[in-house]
Amino acid sequence: MGLLVVGLQGCGEKKKEANEQPVRGLRAYKVAATAESRVRRFPSVLQPADVSSLSFEIGGQLKTVGLTVGQKVQLGDVLAEIDPRSLQSQVDQASAGVQQAQAQLDNAQSDFQRKEELLKRGVSTQAAFEQSNATLLSSRAQVDQARRQLELANQNLDRSKLLAPFAGTISRVEVKSFAQVAAGQPVATLYSDDSFEMSFLVPAATFQSLKVGAKIAVKVADKPDLPLKGEIKELGSKAEQVSAFPVVVRLENTAPGLNAGMSVEVTIEEPLVVGRSGFLVPLSVLVPDGGRVLQNTGTVFGYDEASSTVKKRTITVGGIRDNRLVVVEGVKPGDILASAGVSYLADGQKVKLLPLEDAAP
Repeated sequence: MGLLVVGLQGCGEKKKEANEQPVRGLRAYKVAATAESRVRRFPSVLQPADVSSLSFEIGGQLKTVGLTVGQKVQLGDVLAEIDPRSLQSQVDQASAGVQQAQAQLDNAQSDFQRKEELLKRGVSTQAAFEQSNATLLSSRAQVDQARRQLELANQNLDRSKLLAPFAGTISRVEVKSFAQVAAGQPVATLYSDDSFEMSFLVPAATFQSLKVGAKIAVKVADKPDLPLKGEIKELGSKAEQVSAFPVVVRLENTAPGLNAGMSVEVTIEEPLVVGRSGFLVPLSVLVPDGGRVLQNTGTVFGYDEASSTVKKRTITVGGIRDNRLVVVEGVKPGDILASAGVSYLADGQKVKLLPLEDAAP
């Protein structure tokens, strides 16, 4: 009988211990910081702002081509040249043509003055006078034509040199020395060094908040600590994908080490979707319940000081800023939200509040 009583007492003690669950320590965040806007980030790639495929306006045989890929050039530098000998010959011929036409004009002018004087004296006919006048007019036209031919020949001679239209870097050379080139045939590709452009697509809501000329934050992946500011250059009026509009941002090359092809992230600050301010809270307060935050709602655990328990509540999210949620409904200043181990908490669970997290970003 004594053994039975002892056995029953042992079972009662085990049941009591099973009902006494340990109180979990709660790491939490106190709601304080506010935000009027949210931040959207878009990946892109640095591209030269100005890229030009260069060619001659005339055809001919090239002289020695000394261009190399990566070569730096300045505005007005001679990049390539067509052999000018045949072009100089055309200039000389056109110049001789002008001289010959001018001589004919001088003779026609003298003949016209003589015929005009004879007609006044009555010793020449009207027909002879009119014939002299026609010859004079024809000679003048021939001089004008000869001068235009000389001007064209000089222009072609000037066009025998391919000049850099802006300072930049040679990215491609498409011809070899002494090759025959045609007018308009690509010779080299030049891109500018002084500025870059980034293009990306943004959703309609973000697009509506943008303006040409607005300053935009840019972060280069290879230089994360380098703060850069770009400027919106173009806003496409037509969506390239469903509700996705093109944006072009220009970035002046004011920092050393920037090169075309670098990966960048463009940060755009826009008003909250709901049009009012919200509270900044860590991303870690969200309960992993299927990603409802994608529909602008989520679940968090709020701490109840009176009962030392946590209780579930639904929040409305207006966006993300500085890697924190912007909550526009469901919290108020001073609220304490569980910010660690939320997946192990249960509604109404008793907890012990640990020192609160720093409210700074």
